[in-house]
Amino acid sequence: MDFKLRKIIITVYIPAFLTSFCMGMLAPTIPAKVDLIGGTAFIIGLAVGAQGLGEAFFSIPTGLLINKFGNKKIMLIGMAGLSISGSLSGLFQNNLALYFALFSLGTFYGFFSLSRHSFMTQIVPSGYRGKAFSRFGGINRIGWFFGPVIGGFTAGSIGIDIPFYIISIVALFTTILIFFTTEPTNENLIQSNEIDPLTFKETILDNKKSFTIGGSGHFIMQFLRQCRHVLIPIWAFSIGLGVEELGLIQSISAAIDMTLFYPVGLIMDKYGRKWTSVPSIILLSSGFIFMTYVNTFYGLMLVGLLLGFANGLGSGAMLTLGSDLSPKNQPGSFLGIWRLFGWSGNSAGGPISGAIAQTVGNTASALSISMIGGIGVIIFSFLLPETLKE
Repeated sequence: MDFKLRKIIITVYIPAFLTSFCMGMLAPTIPAKVDLIGGTAFIIGLAVGAQGLGEAFFSIPTGLLINKFGNKKIMLIGMAGLSISGSLSGLFQNNLALYFALFSLGTFYGFFSLSRHSFMTQIVPSGYRGKAFSRFGGINRIGWFFGPVIGGFTAGSIGIDIPFYIISIVALFTTILIFFTTEPTNENLIQSNEIDPLTFKETILDNKKSFTIGGSGHFIMQFLRQCRHVLIPIWAFSIGLGVEELGLIQSISAAIDMTLFYPVGLIMDKYGRKWTSVPSIILLSSGFIFMTYVNTFYGLMLVGLLLGFANGLGSGAMLTLGSDLSPKNQPGSFLGIWRLFGWSGNSAGGPISGAIAQTVGNTASALSISMIGGIGVIIFSFLLPETLKE
């Protein structure tokens, strides 16, 4: 089947960049606003995590809604809700009200992102998914790379609430763009409308092997990715580096990360998904071991480069794997559960790695995380089948 990725530029890639850029703008804005209106460090932590919690909490219900109402309707509801939530986040000057606005913002962003994943799963043939999802992941990385810089500048020089209003405007524009766009169609989209929506129980039972093995691998991959954001700063401060040196390490690591998406997609579609996912998780696990031997700026820079390279090798890998493992018809509920595994890994990575570092030590934390990564290596190398269909 001949498929052109340009078919999904307007419906997927442009909205992906706009939304990831806007969500990236909130990275410095949310802590700054909470601090401005009198929030403690604990409240800042709650506010930062509100978006992710909203997306994770409603991931399964969102998948069921996609099966029932279709991708486009849920995508539109997500963007419209994101616009409203963005405005409310800017208007509210109370921490409790702001928290619920950010929670709803994450929920509606989950509506949009999950329906977009489901749409790509149905419309993109297996042999093109590596390229499609790696570019999708790369576009999101680019948006998140530039978003915090622009968000911090805008919030500091124009007004702390301006980034929230920008999100509201961009989401409204994206809603209109999607509404007037004619989606590409294929026979799976047509057939899925003629089948009764699957229940949550049916989805679990029909895909129990995929969730047990693939879901565990997804959890570990996301867990490792999140741990690097905690262990690199902890290690930097423990060897006497300043915040400026830490920022340089993180920026260069992110730059390496976001440049690999194009070749990664080609490799996944030509040779198979394992050719990128297995090296990615091996190098992530190895990076934490190498970290234990580092005591200089340049040493930690090399580790940061390795972890950025490793993460870049996995650009779009979990999105592609989820699409490959999902049922051809009505993948929404499957992908909702699949993304919950990923969000759980994201949520667990920071607290677990930080807790181990605080109670046992930084070296023990890095080695423990690496051991968990070793389990992931076994899963991706030997337990998960190659999902690329010829």
